[in-house]
Amino acid sequence: MKAVLFSLVLAGLVIFGCSEDKVLDNEGFSSSSSGEGNQTVSGSSGGSDNSSDSSDSGETSSSGTSNNSNDSSSSGDSDNSSDSSSSGGSNNSSSSSGGNNTNSSSSGNGSLPSSSSPLPNAGNYPRLQEGQSGVTKGWGSRYWDGCKPHCSLPKNVNENAVPYTICRNCDINNKEIPTFTLSPDIEVRYDQWAGTIFEDWLGYKETVSSCQDGGIAYACWDMAPIALNDTLAYAFVAASPKDACGQCFQIQFDGGNHGDDVKEAHRLIAGKTLIVMVTNTGDDVEEGQFDIMVPGGGPGMFNSFATQMGVSQGLLGEGYGGLLTTCQQEIHDYDKPASVFQDCVRNKCNAVFSNPKHKMLLDGCLWFVDWYKTADNPTFLSKETECPKYFTDKYPSTINTASENRIEPYGGFKKNIPDGYEYDRWIW
Repeated sequence: MKAVLFSLVLAGLVIFGCSEDKVLDNEGFSSSSSGEGNQTVSGSSGGSDNSSDSSDSGETSSSGTSNNSNDSSSSGDSDNSSDSSSSGGSNNSSSSSGGNNTNSSSSGNGSLPSSSSPLPNAGNYPRLQEGQSGVTKGWGSRYWDGCKPHCSLPKNVNENAVPYTICRNCDINNKEIPTFTLSPDIEVRYDQWAGTIFEDWLGYKETVSSCQDGGIAYACWDMAPIALNDTLAYAFVAASPKDACGQCFQIQFDGGNHGDDVKEAHRLIAGKTLIVMVTNTGDDVEEGQFDIMVPGGGPGMFNSFATQMGVSQGLLGEGYGGLLTTCQQEIHDYDKPASVFQDCVRNKCNAVFSNPKHKMLLDGCLWFVDWYKTADNPTFLSKETECPKYFTDKYPSTINTASENRIEPYGGFKKNIPDGYEYDRWIW
């Protein structure tokens, strides 16, 4: 995808002429679990830009061979996100005036919903049957490429929605960062006769995906899947409709395989329910397919995850299918009991995600082993459903809570900004 530069004509925009620093107050940001760390924000001018934003969609259709394509749409800058479908084998934006505030991006741990109320189970959802209204057949692949989600791009969300909601993205250390900022190309001048600062051009630019040169935006680790119990789990996915961002679906596994090559693992998850929310979209995810975000599931065409982990790609498994595909190649017998593949993938999960700071990723990788039984491309029935609070807490950016912002871009502005022009500086 090529980027879209968002240009807004702001009617009635008030420009302050004071020369004091402007600080973005992040204190009220609700945490959606991404990491720990404080961001100090202060107003400044000058600085230089660091290249254009770019977004990739690298979703790969998985069945035995892999199908890769790059979903792009052009307009000025390049946009930055990536969906990778892989499998193998058989609210508070702030516009403050002076003062210095230190804002805290609080951390989360990807834990289960609060135990103060009974946990939902599969019985809370109606049993799906083929032929029912809204029920469709589909299948699931898996991926984790580390790239910025497509749903973190303003052009892929409804800017008029109330409340405005855009998917979070994180930095290399899993700290949440802005999904978009002021454009580095904004034009601002001081009219000495009027004694006023004028914005001659104001626009926005997405934070560059880690899957592009110079990119810094990654998927947040708490989007790894979790099990609530033996029959119900939550996960984030890539899907095909362009307008699917933030939608949730109920998946009910039927014991089948997309390639009609049913193994024990497929039978073991028959009847289980997986509730998913869409964070990525792309043209190369088939209609009815959900590409489930699973650490160790394979990056597909685009891959910043190995860099983020500081490991070789080989430790993360095959590009299409990840750790399971590697185990299938090593075992050489797809008809072995499911436990054989589970043991193999478990060992590889523990090896690559051994660092305690990667616990959310390890838990998500082991979810694929213990709850999902290492099922390869299983089939299911699905239907759109209301999003549980677990998803609505984790999905939205706590920084970009409106379709406008005053955040200085990563790398600064390309053109001189007069003293007294107010904007918010995020300490990246």
